[in-house]
Amino acid sequence: MPLPWVTPLYSGNAANELMRFVARRHNWIQQGRDKIDRLLGAAIGLVAPPRCADCGREGRPLGGLKSVLPHLCRPCQEAAVPPEGNRCSRCGGPVGPFIDTAHACIHCRRDRFHFETVIRLGIYQSALGRMCLAAKQPHAEELAAALADLLWQRESQVLCGVGAHLVIPVPHYWKENLRTTPHAPETMAAVLSRRLRVDFATHILAKVRRTEKQFMLPPSRRRTNLKGAFHVPRRFHSDVEGRRILLVDDVLTTGATADEASRALLAAGASAVAVTVIARGLGKKPVLARPG
Repeated sequence: MPLPWVTPLYSGNAANELMRFVARRHNWIQQGRDKIDRLLGAAIGLVAPPRCADCGREGRPLGGLKSVLPHLCRPCQEAAVPPEGNRCSRCGGPVGPFIDTAHACIHCRRDRFHFETVIRLGIYQSALGRMCLAAKQPHAEELAAALADLLWQRESQVLCGVGAHLVIPVPHYWKENLRTTPHAPETMAAVLSRRLRVDFATHILAKVRRTEKQFMLPPSRRRTNLKGAFHVPRRFHSDVEGRRILLVDDVLTTGATADEASRALLAAGASAVAVTVIARGLGKKPVLARPG
């Protein structure tokens, strides 16, 4: 039998008052957090003014803590990602306005990939190509993080639509990790995992043998160069079994690296793999160098 004071609690007036009180309390908490965020951002900005991770242009710390995190200034963003048309949802390549890309495009129609889709920021050329090369250098984590954050700003809806349970960077051979750490894909994956609020793992996928640099090889040799290069140890199969994976790399050209890494993850029990990169290379020789 219900207690006599329970029924009035759920009456219309009492419920409305309770909801208003909860809403007011939530607003107070949020306003307090916003004020603290602005104060901390201003304080950090006075000591270390925020600078563009690419050109070094100094900004104004007026946007809270986000304004002092690694970022690209507006001119650098516009140079890196100029306006473009449609893109293939399967490989991320640019396509014409009337092309159906539900299954494949001119760039990938002859390929059989183990990943579902490619989500990318832009095309590997001019400013974005230069930034990708710079992000590969030692101590360039700030630029890699800024590019990943720009990718999130532009493609957050698509990235959330993947429904990823785990974010995994494309790994390097262990000897390469001794020279440079962290690599750009690892920095990018850390940023995207925080944005997506899903787990980030660097221990699950391993590169088990050293391979030649992809950009030094013709497209016909890139797949054989990486065949069997990636592996998920059996003790980590339970971490990926039945889960959707977001695989992170900096550049995708032929898709050979992402395909072999996806193959290893699917063999370990992953339900699906989506790939995200900063730039989509088209296989043509750019001014600076070709992507890996």
